Formats: sequence, structure tokens, C-alpha cells
Amino acid sequence: MFFIEFNKNIFVGGIPDEAGIKELAQKGFKTVVDLRTGEEVSEPDEPRLAQSMGIRYIHLPVKGDGLSEDKLSMFYQTVFDEEKYPVYIHGPKGIRPLALLLTIVALKEGKTVADILEDAKKLNAPKEDAPKVLKFVEAFFQHRKEHGEHEAIAAEVIERWLRPKNRGAIPDADTFAKVTGPCGDTIEIYFKLKNERIEQARYLTNGCPNSAACASVGAELAEGKTLDEAYDLMHEDIICSLNGLPNEGQHCAKLVIQTIREAINHYLKKQKKR
Repeated sequence: MFFIEFNKNIFVGGIPDEAGIKELAQKGFKTVVDLRTGEEVSEPDEPRLAQSMGIRYIHLPVKGDGLSEDKLSMFYQTVFDEEKYPVYIHGPKGIRPLALLLTIVALKEGKTVADILEDAKKLNAPKEDAPKVLKFVEAFFQHRKEHGEHEAIAAEVIERWLRPKNRGAIPDADTFAKVTGPCGDTIEIYFKLKNERIEQARYLTNGCPNSAACASVGAELAEGKTLDEAYDLMHEDIICSLNGLPNEGQHCAKLVIQTIREAINHYLKKQKKR
């Protein structure tokens, strides 16, 4: 079983057998994350073996055809948690965990796909697996700048995007708005009201990490406020809450404020008709 140290808390490798699980337990690992899909799991004993040795077992299936933002978010929340350290992540040949980890680093540091492959080499990843790692990473970045060139994203934005507090729809929302900006990003804002005060606020977006982070902050700022107070929110309020939002991402904050106001206007129009 090959073993790669990504950092002092996170390790990547092949699928562990019973001896491998025992070795992980002896080395003090707290968590094993299995990225295989249900079809790829040939031996069902890993969860039982891990748990019998005091190791937390987490199954997070990731398909072999690339990354999605939802999967990357789930992976980030699962792995980047100090309570789970040290953690061992595995999948077929260790390709998927390596690609996921390198993608997160690339987002934070503004690295290109070529940089990611160089990083993989420094980690002593098997050379023959490089094309598959590249496939995973390119599948994620293909809608960004020219297949691999992308801007660095502030740590606070990454945290908000990958570890969201208020993402999702409210099925019985009292009001809702959906606005698409000139950049092509769409923001959806949902409000649940009580006594003309926003009791619950949620968001959805198909946009970039900057849009997602701004929408998360905007919904959080609106929650608990009266409609008038929420309407008076400014895009500068969102920017101040996000330490390090790049200048090119500040239009995302304006789009969120526009959407919040659309949702409030929609509610007031409904009330007027009634």
C-alpha cells in the first residue's frame, strides 16, 4: 500500500486491507475517508474493521469522471477538520484524493493546472497516474480561465464557499428572488418571515466561489433584520465581512444586494395586492 504525506495531518494512499487498517491504527490515525463509489467497493469489511480499531470511517463516493463543486465542498468539510486528524484518504490508486487536495490548494494559491502536476510530482505520486490527476483537475477548472489559469481566492472566501452555513432553498419561503448578473452568475435568495422580520435566510448560486461567499454573507447579514433594515444593506457590508475579497469579485457583492432587494420588493408587492 503506497503512502503519501500531503501534510503532517493528511495522508493519501491506496485502498487498505486488514493489515493496512491495523497499521493506520498503530500510527494513531483517527479517520479514514473512502472515496470509492458503491460499484468500486469489493470488500464490505473496511467500515467494521476501522471502527473496531477505534478509527472513524467516512464514505464519500466521488466518481472517476471529474470533480463537482458540491463534492469539493463536502470533501473540504470532511477532511479539513482538526477533530478528525490525522486522516487517511484513499480511492483507486489514490488519484481522487490527491486531485481533490491539489485542487483546493490551487484555488487558495492561484495555481495553474501545470503547477498542480508539479506539486503532485513533489509528493512522489506515481508518474503513470499524472494524466488521471490532470483529468480530474481540468474537469473542475474547465469553466474557468482557459483551462487552468485562475485567480487566487482569499482564504475567507474559500471557507465560506466550501463550508457554507446557509446554502439551500426554503420550500415554503415567504419571498424569493433570482437575479442573473452581467457576468452570468445567478443568485437566488429565500426569506422566511415572522412579524415582518427575516427569521430565516438561504441562498443558492451557480456562480464562482466569490459569488457563493458573498451570497452566504448577504443571507447571514439579512437574517434577524426587519425588511427595512435588510433593504438598507450595502454591498460594502458584505465586502467588509469578507476579509480579502478581490476587487474583481466585488461585483458579486452588488449582485447579492440586488437580489436581496428584489426579494423584499416581491414580498411587498404581494402584500399590497392582498
